[in-house]
Amino acid sequence: MGVADSASRVAIIAGGGDIPLYVAETLAEQGRNPFIVAIEGEADPALYRFEHQVVYPIRPGVLMSILKRVNPSDVVMVGGVKSRPKLRKIRPDWTTIKVMARFLPKLRSGDDVLLRGVVEMIEEAGYRVRGVHELVPNLLASEGHIAGPRPASSNRQPIATAIEGAIALGNLDAGQGCVAIGRRIVALEGAEGTDAMLERVARLRAEGRISGRRGGVLVKLAKPGQELRADLPTIGVRTVENAAAAGLSGICVHAGRALIADLDVTCAKADELGVFLTGIDPETFGEPVDGE
Repeated sequence: MGVADSASRVAIIAGGGDIPLYVAETLAEQGRNPFIVAIEGEADPALYRFEHQVVYPIRPGVLMSILKRVNPSDVVMVGGVKSRPKLRKIRPDWTTIKVMARFLPKLRSGDDVLLRGVVEMIEEAGYRVRGVHELVPNLLASEGHIAGPRPASSNRQPIATAIEGAIALGNLDAGQGCVAIGRRIVALEGAEGTDAMLERVARLRAEGRISGRRGGVLVKLAKPGQELRADLPTIGVRTVENAAAAGLSGICVHAGRALIADLDVTCAKADELGVFLTGIDPETFGEPVDGE
């Protein structure tokens, strides 16, 4: 690897989902020669066509040795990690021993606390951590109507309710998504993730525990004070499909702080299934007007 390559190279710490592959392809088209640090059991094997190394999540010594060898100008963390790391799989090395006193307490904390620790560790080693939205800004959701039918005025109340639920959940560093019907919160995102939450809503509706064949919204927001360089709320085609299967009317995401994978395909699916997709600012979204 030459000096020019190193000067613009990006190391992608890749978790699950479609976005890491899109980011890698986009950066490659820009000539930024991505190196993939693929998280074991999470990253899409399609990423392996790029230069890569597979690592277990809590092996900081391995991660630091990779970054030292690759010497990237930027490091970006993209994609989800569904499974908490198992302490028995840690292989002690000098770097691991030095940082475990920091990480052991965080393993019992929320995801944002743990990710902040990872970001701090990388920065302290002298590498610049960037948010995916800084390197590939077209992934960010815009504010306002994005796809599907425009939300009806009757959707404003469930959106407001779901915003309150998502903010409360985010304050606990426990999740990013909330489903509401009217003034009722029917599901909060847990460790299982958004898709599994929506599948749970679909079961509740099929069992008659949620009235009506259709209605309700999914809201996904960045957590209050969230580390924006990691784990931004993300939706894609599968989210739209699962929302439709759960009988929801639409999806709202945090404008400027949420990612939409495969935007054109996701919008086409929202149009096809009649699910509205909207970018919102939770701080300015108003309460329903009386009589609407």
